[in-house]
Amino acid sequence: MKILLLSEYYYPESVGAAIWVTQLTQDLSEKGHRVTVITSFPNYPTGRILLGYHNRLADREHLGNIECIRTFTFATPSKSFVPRLISFATFCLSSIPGYLWWRRPADVVYAILPPLPLGVSAWVIAVASGARLVVNVQDIYPDVAVALGYLRNRVVIRFFFAMERWIYRRAAKVVVLSEGFRDNLVAKGVPESKIRIIPNWADLDAIRPAERFSSFRSEAGAGVEDLLVVYSGGLTHNAELDTVLDAAAELRAEPIRFAIVGDGVRKDHLESKARTLGLDNVKFFPFQPLERYTEVLTAADVTLVTLNSAATYVSVPSKIYKQMAAARPIIAVTDRRGELRRLIEAARCGGWVVPGDCRGLAALLRQAVAQREAWDRMGWNGREYVERYHSRRVCVAQIESVLEEACLSEDSVRC
Repeated sequence: MKILLLSEYYYPESVGAAIWVTQLTQDLSEKGHRVTVITSFPNYPTGRILLGYHNRLADREHLGNIECIRTFTFATPSKSFVPRLISFATFCLSSIPGYLWWRRPADVVYAILPPLPLGVSAWVIAVASGARLVVNVQDIYPDVAVALGYLRNRVVIRFFFAMERWIYRRAAKVVVLSEGFRDNLVAKGVPESKIRIIPNWADLDAIRPAERFSSFRSEAGAGVEDLLVVYSGGLTHNAELDTVLDAAAELRAEPIRFAIVGDGVRKDHLESKARTLGLDNVKFFPFQPLERYTEVLTAADVTLVTLNSAATYVSVPSKIYKQMAAARPIIAVTDRRGELRRLIEAARCGGWVVPGDCRGLAALLRQAVAQREAWDRMGWNGREYVERYHSRRVCVAQIESVLEEACLSEDSVRC
């Protein structure tokens, strides 16, 4: 197949979707497919264009056998909603002339959403290239933006819901992460026959269980007898980290340390709250280099994944599979109806509490201290679960199958 993939994030960015999208293109290329990527100039998570790149209307480079077309984006260090919206919009708009400048034949266009308008750009490119359109939904927008209060104007909300319906109607296939995502789309009128559930994966070769007592553990101030609790991810409105800090306040006199790794719009608020509460048992770290990611996870005795109530129905952080691959038990802060709870219970890899239940979180962490062997077993349960259901090999093969199915569907071009 000739595959044209659209994603805002890509190599050399080393966090978030960029990692697995890069792995996907590498694996598809190695399977013999011709892969072209349309992406932005690398700037995440700092909002500044990476050294060696220059933001312009469009540019092209080759990464191995993969042709990468980079198009203009409004790069900004601001984490506020409006600047981020402008950043999304500029990339979505520039991706069309960027493709037309170096027009490449394609059998299928695969768009990674959000940003939601990228689905419109992908459809234009699919029409221009005579290809079929497949979209991969990583978060359900505009639902997330409405739930978090980013979108309040009724006219704007109706516009984005109409855009969402328009995109799904024109896609040959829609890939989602979970049953909950599928149910959301079916309720909106998307035919179930069009939807495929393919979760994100953990790279089991890159992330392996390792010795806890690393340099990162020392930097976090955790001794041999301490329980080190690690959160690694965005410090955004989606992440329910106030519950974590409140639990840390309750546990300040106990042998439990917290390391919060990441950046985002709420970092200043969280650091200020930790200072106000006098939390000497909590340390903040910036995002760590990709080559240190496994060390960060395996230094932990317990890892955290957190979502506030507004986001829990329409979001599944892909980092949970990486935490499971590291064979560390997980505590989720999530609504009882959320996908995170279902996943943790299915894998038997930890526990969960609802957002705001700091006492429940503290109780689970005390249990982890008292029952170390049982919690270590939970960590290995998680590793075994991702080996069976969420390995890179299995998930890439499923995506390849969906693309081939779309490519061969009626009125598509020949693969």
